[in-house]
Amino acid sequence: MSFPLDRLAVQLDWNLLRTFMVIVQERSITAAAQRLNVSQPSVSAALRRLEERLELRLVDRGAGQTFIVTRAGEAVYREALEIYGGVVRLNEIGSEAGRAISGNIVIQRSSHLEMDDIMRVLEEFRAKHPAVTFSVRSTSCHEVAQALLQRVSSVGFCTRVDPAQRLRALTLTPQEFGVYCGPNHSLYRRHDVDPDLVSASDVVGFEEDQMAGALSALAVYRVRYGIGARMIAAATGIVDLVQLIENSTVIGCLSRAHAIKYGIRLWQIPVAAPPPLVDMFSLVDAERHMTPAEAALIDHLHQAGLVADLRPSSTV
Repeated sequence: MSFPLDRLAVQLDWNLLRTFMVIVQERSITAAAQRLNVSQPSVSAALRRLEERLELRLVDRGAGQTFIVTRAGEAVYREALEIYGGVVRLNEIGSEAGRAISGNIVIQRSSHLEMDDIMRVLEEFRAKHPAVTFSVRSTSCHEVAQALLQRVSSVGFCTRVDPAQRLRALTLTPQEFGVYCGPNHSLYRRHDVDPDLVSASDVVGFEEDQMAGALSALAVYRVRYGIGARMIAAATGIVDLVQLIENSTVIGCLSRAHAIKYGIRLWQIPVAAPPPLVDMFSLVDAERHMTPAEAALIDHLHQAGLVADLRPSSTV
């Protein structure tokens, strides 16, 4: 017995959808080509073929490589995310039936966050389910949310929440940061602080430590209290930032827990201002179809007060 198949489902090239998904995420044909490691004309041609195949205008072109995603393009993008997440979850099929909970769970976290308390909860979960493994990926806050929207990550931890209908955020305990210098700075080991010297010092920080970034609280803090002059270097990870501070005549903000753990030679400058606090959130996809391992982890994290309750609200 044969069944009719939709011609589009048979003939559509998945790579066209994948290319379009990256174009939307990068908001640039050029950036999409760089991410996919292909030429810019190839990306433009893929977009054109997808529009022709679907008989839809997916983007409205502007000057140069700029564009605006159309309403139809937004709908196609959402479907592409669903397909991508389904392909990724194929790895879990076959490891579920008739077995103890197992599989790999991807956890996305902002690289500047201190995660000791969360890691302890994850280890408690692993003790209950030893067949489960974790992939913990340090990225920017934007990429944390994108990984969840693409359904390649099960849970995320970040310092900024951008509106997304599917993602459910829970506010966690803010993290306290401090202002630090290394042995080469004239304020090292000094308890008397010269405000002029603090305000004239060059600054290093994370890449997201800027007014429009996920660590804007630190940028606002420095401006408000006259801490630091100009940003001269940015790091993506805590180890790189610590090394910049320890080996240069600069100052920088990082979490107190990270400074204690990684910055043996760091000195916290006793500035006359309250310590900066950085918000912390957990993110989960409220509409994600979860594997048994993912569902068990989300429940475990919820019981620990680390993620939002994903049960639907009562309509009574």
